[in-house]
Formats: sequence, structure tokens, C-alpha cells
Amino acid sequence: MYEGKLVRLRAFESGDLDACHAFVNDYETVASMVKGLPLPSSYDDERQWLQHQTTYTRGEYQFAIENGDGDLVGRCGPVSVDWKNRLAELAIMIGTPYRGRGFGTEAISLLCAFCFDEMNLRRLKISVLADNTAAIRCYEKNGFVREGLWREEVYRGGRWQDVILMAKFRPNPA
Repeated sequence: MYEGKLVRLRAFESGDLDACHAFVNDYETVASMVKGLPLPSSYDDERQWLQHQTTYTRGEYQFAIENGDGDLVGRCGPVSVDWKNRLAELAIMIGTPYRGRGFGTEAISLLCAFCFDEMNLRRLKISVLADNTAAIRCYEKNGFVREGLWREEVYRGGRWQDVILMAKFRPNPA
């Protein structure tokens, strides 16, 4: 649906269940995310989540991220939309075997274009664990700037971690 050189953002399909289940049950993948406990997810839990990813969802819009080989490599989308103030919080997850190949950077670029050009949003925000330097670089490459820090916000891996708050505004038309 939304294509770049490395990835395509598309709707989820029932055939994505195995890959989605593998991603959410990989500690390294889930532990790099800010929200939620890194708990295992059953096939039934993931099937239920997948069934709720429709174009009729209100307030959360998730895209499947597919690489050029047709493999599901992750998911992304605006997870909290504030229509009145024209802003959204973004989330992205790239599965462990697919990290470090530029998929996340391009997916965020496509997602930002979708949010600005199709949803008519003016500000996008994202939060990231301070230790997740790869994600921070990805967001900075896409024009996000650091706006704040929540000190010792998340307890993960037996220690408290800071969360960096980043945002990007809609580019001014030329």
C-alpha cells in the first residue's frame, strides 16, 4: 500500500499470525519497547490482536511492515491519535532477525508521510528507551528531535531506565 525501496506498509493478513506471534514472544524485541510488560503471548492472544487490526479501528492504526521478499519484518502505526490537536504517538516494532537493515528507518519515513499527508496531522511524537541507540538514530534520521526525558521511567531487565521523548512537526510546504 505505501512502498519504499526496502519495505511496504500494508494491512495485516491472517497469514501474519506466526511471524507476529514470534515477534511478541522474543524477549529482545519486546524488551526494547517502552510500554508494557514483556510477557509471553499465546497464539490465541495474538490471533485476537490480529483480528482487531482493521481499517475500522478507532484511534490506533497499525500497519504490517513487509520487506522486498514478502517477509513480515515488524509493525508500526499511530497508536494514539488526538484529532482535535492534530497529533499522534507512533509505535514501531522490528523483529530481532530483521534489525539493522534500514527497515525501521524507512518504515518510520513512510509512516510519517502517511500521518502528515493522509491524516493531516501536524505533530508526531514517540518515546524510546534511552539505551535503545539504534531506535534513537532511526528517529533522528527521520527528523525527530529530543524534547524531554523521563528519568527512571521504566523498570526493565532488573534496572530503571530513562525514556527519551522525541517529536517531529509537519514540514512546511515549499
